[in-house]
Amino acid sequence: MNFRVAVFAGTLIAFAGCSNSSGVYRWVPFVGKSKKEQTGPALIKPRKSDPFGPITGPIYYGVEMRLKIVPEAIRLSETRALEVHLLLINRSRKPVNFIFNDSRKYDFILRDASGKKLAQWSDDQPVNQTPSYVIINPAERAEFVGNISTRDMSANRSYTLEAMVVGYDKMRLALQVSPSGERTVPPVSGTVPKTGSSGAKPHP
Repeated sequence: MNFRVAVFAGTLIAFAGCSNSSGVYRWVPFVGKSKKEQTGPALIKPRKSDPFGPITGPIYYGVEMRLKIVPEAIRLSETRALEVHLLLINRSRKPVNFIFNDSRKYDFILRDASGKKLAQWSDDQPVNQTPSYVIINPAERAEFVGNISTRDMSANRSYTLEAMVVGYDKMRLALQVSPSGERTVPPVSGTVPKTGSSGAKPHP
């Protein structure tokens, strides 16, 4: 009798783990523990000819996360927005399937030193309620790109740029950025800016 009760309880727990509050079933890649405390599927050791090179970012579900911004050296006088790239590289031996409740798959957030949110990429993006998915085959990648405005940034201050895969709370990555070069302030409308002998005009 006790055995039947245990089996029934285990079945209920399994079904509860497969569903979420929205009623849409989500498949999450199996996560295990190894002797080296590395979670996820068995990884393939990168070869010298691997186009992605050695593993440099955190790995979740067998997928390496990398984050980069363009330009790398941020000068506010020249940069109105940051082009952010989130790279997901499958370092495992099997395809990895990420399932999403809607069209939102990733997001970028810019925060100041106190943690206050200054900009979020998804705020300006339309949302399609149709579920979507991304499949990454072994030794392949998926790349997500978005723009973050620099209008609330100041020179010589530190900021944190966060990248995330929507719906997979562990899959987050942060990058510290510190812009330089004060932003050029345009002249007030109706006034004539002062110029030197060369007659050069200030940048808009």
